[in-house]
Amino acid sequence: MDVVEQVARTIERYDLVSPGSAVVIGFSGGPDSLCLLHALCQLRERYGLALQAAHLHHGIRGAEADADAEFAQRMAAELGVPIAIGRRDVPKLAARWKLSLEEAARRARYGYLVGVALRAGAGHIAVGHNADDQAETVLMHWLRGAGLAGLRGMLPLTWLRDLRLEPEDEGAQGAGA
Repeated sequence: MDVVEQVARTIERYDLVSPGSAVVIGFSGGPDSLCLLHALCQLRERYGLALQAAHLHHGIRGAEADADAEFAQRMAAELGVPIAIGRRDVPKLAARWKLSLEEAARRARYGYLVGVALRAGAGHIAVGHNADDQAETVLMHWLRGAGLAGLRGMLPLTWLRDLRLEPEDEGAQGAGA
């Protein structure tokens, strides 16, 4: 079964969208998110999806991150998907929030996606992960002492809770393109 049909089966199995759903796609420009973007583009007519891509420049990798943002913009345009591109100074946020760089980047990214979804009127956010991401999640849960329920890995549907939404000029964990 190809990736598009795997995505379709997951959508149907977990009843992830209804006809006419607006979906924000977290699009880093990496292989997982590119694959997801392509798959959802191929499925948008079948499910009547209104797609919106969102890319966050974390302010960490300089010119390489600039190139990622340009690639994301170009790919979204080629696929006919509008894209919001935001920028956060994640090292500064990590210091302010007293978090690791990785955790601050994750929170900034998901907060940004929520902000884009709110502005777009989207009730869904889709992000791409692969089997290695799933294995890493299970391993990290195990190393942190999770019980059997905690070893399940990532679920196809996750509710986002406890995200702080701050104004953009505050270095938002949540709002804005």
